[in-house]
Amino acid sequence: MKTLVALFIFCFLLTSPITWAKYDAYSPAAAERSAKSNQSQKALKVRSSQQAAKLVKQRYGGKVLKVSKKNVNGHSGYKVKLIKSNGHVVTIIVDAQTGRLSGN
Repeated sequence: MKTLVALFIFCFLLTSPITWAKYDAYSPAAAERSAKSNQSQKALKVRSSQQAAKLVKQRYGGKVLKVSKKNVNGHSGYKVKLIKSNGHVVTIIVDAQTGRLSGN
């Protein structure tokens, strides 16, 4: 009886998704998914709205009012709205892939 119970538990653990998930991390497919994710993150020069705001503030001065995500030339980017010391409100577009700033 003890042998039967032990065999049942062993079979259950062997077929458990948790057991196979541990080995999936070492599969070639998992390695490829991880590599693609790392490449897409490395390809971006601007990775966050905070970084976009910092770049714009360093270049143009003033106070950042709002940052929003925006598609720029078919890929990700940010729209940063700021008010300059002279009272003018300007909108700057940040291309996340290249880091290029454009606007008035």
